[in-house]
Parts: sequence; structure tokens; C-alpha cells
Amino acid sequence: MKKRNIKSSESLHNKRTREQILCAAKELFAEKGFSHTSIRDITEKAACNLAAVNYHFHGKTNLYIEVFRYHMNTIKNQRIDAIQNLLSEKGDDTTLEELVYSFSTAFLEPLLKKGSGQRLMELMMRERYDQHLPQHMFVEEIIRPVKTIMKEALSQIHPELTDTAAELCIHSIVGQLFHVMQAQELFKGMDKTEMPILDMPKAIEHVVKFSVGGILKCVC
Repeated sequence: MKKRNIKSSESLHNKRTREQILCAAKELFAEKGFSHTSIRDITEKAACNLAAVNYHFHGKTNLYIEVFRYHMNTIKNQRIDAIQNLLSEKGDDTTLEELVYSFSTAFLEPLLKKGSGQRLMELMMRERYDQHLPQHMFVEEIIRPVKTIMKEALSQIHPELTDTAAELCIHSIVGQLFHVMQAQELFKGMDKTEMPILDMPKAIEHVVKFSVGGILKCVC
């Protein structure tokens, strides 16, 4: 029993250390970028030693990948859960408006969350212009799984929607949501009455109406 308790304590300690390293690395990579962040910076911020980073991640490059993978899995699961929970709750009564609203809200919430969302957006923007992730990692680990579930949901509501049309409709919705996301930073501090895109409920409501109208045109 004593050995089991010791192993359990060690496992919990290792888990906490790993999460501390991931959290510190996320902050530093977002703030300084991959090239200007050293392992020493990360160990100091995470209050751990070099051996802990090597034990859990085997170096800076793999740590960088795991920072993204950790957050991508969280985002992917939130989006998929939002779609599946809606369909489970409403079944065949699920409307197109409800599906697009649920997807849009789940898409934006983690990226616009004060503090953690902003850091994640900064991290993603740095990667966009200074790439260090494996090619197609975003596509394979977040975009494709979410798109597959969303296409299935669209087909359940409108079986007459072709596979190609459904995929293009999803890309259109995501494009609008990305613009809403970027506008939050671009027009920060401006009056919402002058820039309604800064009013999240209004922005999402418009995305839903605009997207539903477009999807229904594809069905006709």
C-alpha cells in the first residue's frame, strides 16, 4: 500500500510539473516567439530544472509542438462536444440556426477568453509567420476532425446538401468567424455602436443568419 501511495504521489507531481512547463512555455513562446525563447527562460518561469523539460518533452522543439497539441486538443474537443451535445439533446428537431450558433460560439469562446485566449491567439499568429510545427499539423489534428463532425451534422439536418457544398459552407462560416476574431484586436477600444462587429452577440447572430441563408441557397 505504501509503495502504491508513493507511486501515486510521484505521478501527481510529474503531472503538475508537466503542466507547469506547458503553461510557462505557452506564455513565453507567445511573448517572445520560438527562436527568442530559451530552455533556461522556460525552466526559470516554470520553477523546474532542465532535466524535467528533457524528461517530459525531450527538448525545445518537441515542447513547442506539445504546447500547440495540448491547446488544439482542448479546442477540438470543445467544438466537437458542442455539436454532438446539441444533436444528442435536440435529435431530429435540431435546426440549422441552432447548429451554426452552437458551432460559432464554441469556435470563438476559447480564442477570445480574456488572458488565456489572447495568449493563444498571439501564439498562433507567431506560428503563422514563423513556422516550427510539422506541416499540416493543424489540418490533421483539429481542422479535419471538427470538419468531419460538422459535415455529418449538416447532412443530418439537410441530407440533400452535397459533400462539396457542405465543405464549402463550413469554410465560409469559419472565414467569417476568423474575421470576427481578428476584429476584436484590430478595433480594440472602439465604440461598439460604430463597430457592431465588436459586439459578440450581434456578430454571432449575423454570422448565423448570413450562413444559414447561404446554406439554404446551396440546398435549393
